[in-house]
Amino acid sequence: MIRGAFPKGGRLTRQCTNALLRKLNTSGSISCSSRLPTTIDDCFRKGWSSGGGHGFWWSSSSSTLPAAIIAAGVGSMISFGLVGDTNFWTKEQELFLNNSLSMNMNTAELSSSTRDADGDREEEADDDTTDVINWSGTHKVTVANKNFWEPESIEEVEKIVKDCQKRGQTVRPLGSSLSPNGVALNKDGMISMANMDRVLEIDTEKKTITVEAGIPVREVVEALRPYNLTLPNLASIAEQQMGGFTQVGAHGTGKRIAPVDQYVTKLKIVTPGKETLELTKERDGRLFELARLALGCLGVVVEITMECIPAHKLIEHTFVLTREEAMSRKIELLEKHKHTRFMWIPYTDAVIVVTNDEFDPAKQSVPTSASADEEEGGKPLADLLQKLYQENGKDFSHDDVKGMGFGDLRDALLAFAPLDVAHVKRCNKAEADFWKKNEGYQVRPSDELLQFDCGGQQWVYEVCFSTGTQDNNDNNDMAFMEELLRKIEENNIPAHSPIEQRWSSGSTSPMSPAAGTEESLYTWVGVINYLPSEDPKQRRDITHLFNNEYTDLVRHIGRPLKAVSHWSKLEKPTSVWKAVELKSLYLERFPLAEFNTLRGIYDPDNILSNPLLDLVLGNPIPSEE
Repeated sequence: MIRGAFPKGGRLTRQCTNALLRKLNTSGSISCSSRLPTTIDDCFRKGWSSGGGHGFWWSSSSSTLPAAIIAAGVGSMISFGLVGDTNFWTKEQELFLNNSLSMNMNTAELSSSTRDADGDREEEADDDTTDVINWSGTHKVTVANKNFWEPESIEEVEKIVKDCQKRGQTVRPLGSSLSPNGVALNKDGMISMANMDRVLEIDTEKKTITVEAGIPVREVVEALRPYNLTLPNLASIAEQQMGGFTQVGAHGTGKRIAPVDQYVTKLKIVTPGKETLELTKERDGRLFELARLALGCLGVVVEITMECIPAHKLIEHTFVLTREEAMSRKIELLEKHKHTRFMWIPYTDAVIVVTNDEFDPAKQSVPTSASADEEEGGKPLADLLQKLYQENGKDFSHDDVKGMGFGDLRDALLAFAPLDVAHVKRCNKAEADFWKKNEGYQVRPSDELLQFDCGGQQWVYEVCFSTGTQDNNDNNDMAFMEELLRKIEENNIPAHSPIEQRWSSGSTSPMSPAAGTEESLYTWVGVINYLPSEDPKQRRDITHLFNNEYTDLVRHIGRPLKAVSHWSKLEKPTSVWKAVELKSLYLERFPLAEFNTLRGIYDPDNILSNPLLDLVLGNPIPSEE
């Protein structure tokens, strides 16, 4: 069995499903969990394809599946998650299927040579294991099916955790597997929360919602809509399950808006050491604050209560500034707008600024937008793609770009030579020109604007550091960006676009990278390199560049500022000295002794963690009880 996630912005359509079955060159059927439709027709008739984060399971009795997907046999299965709400069938996603749904795995290059001479042994092994792959295709683990659990109730979770504690069996909590670093993965054992996806209560007086931890953020937002409520903060994507969303401290942007964990008011967690706990801030204080952002290390989160706010529309303004203008206007923009983010484009003098503010149609009008129509707006990217086709002796037709969105075009451009600096400069310039043609305004519900297209499969690294207070921004956020861009360009690093910069207030969760108060001010800066093709060598080369020279530079510049990674984007150090440096920084930034003491109480045998977190956090400190 293989589990993974479709690229963001995609919806499983009948066309996509049929194409998948054609690629498999065999007959099969879609099946789902007991609470979901059980045939292809049922899936579409009942609207299941509209998303929600559930998986589909394709079962085949054939042994002809491509080995690049799975060493297939009788009873073999493939499962992926559903994400997004737009048509799936794009050029990029067609490529995705044409390459046998290999998920761009640079960590697992499967080929026909991996098949046993004795097919029976391969089939038997496949039936006994599950491959779990993160959305970016950068991390994969193979776990024995006997150590992969999918409970549907708290009672089942309690039974599983109790049994695992007795046996010393790893049982790492798993959400949607969306984290770029695969922070939820553990080959020794995982408990998937996907089937625990119910809304339990919406309290319109207190403005709170209580849900099971496996429900996707998107479904929570939809459940709140009839009550004219929404969540107080959203990250860039909405396919995360609520458990992972809060446990890693996801964030959006807005100088007075905290990361999402700050808005959790009650938790129910199943712990190996102390069974099931219900925690609130009023009753449990520090323990609650440590548990609401605990990376799944204190217990399996099964229920979450979160604050809500009145639903509202936002007016979004997208415009382009020079670097000098962005740096000089930053304080003004942060103060004036509820949400502000910068997208810096390396090797260009262009910074894309996106602001969002609450919109009242009774009091406001939408300024006239000067943005081009879709075809004209995409012309800078399409024109460069045509030139690249011609330069490489390939036939080009404008039909080739029909239906391709911005992210598809960018991937298609970069795929020609993603590590060639001269080529990356051309791509980045075309992207800057694209945004200049697409400046303008739009008004939509807040959840539709605060979530945005993150692009294709990618390596991403994001750091967070203090940049003063709400009333006194010390401007080190701009000093950091100035040095980062200068060093990138001096060292000819093939830095893809954009470098995204966001801001937040502090979180009272001690394990948050933005640990502080509502008067604190933090900035978040994320660098990226896309994985635009399936070529194994190209992917390895991008991976090596990103996880060494590029992120080393970010860490070096951020070290004096005590910049630490977003928990879902922290990668394993590539050398001993990097590990030592990381450990030293995290001991300085986080209350690890206190946190590990709690782990010693609630997870004394360390069955909830994984090797990455053990390296960064250390081991639980044995309890004296």
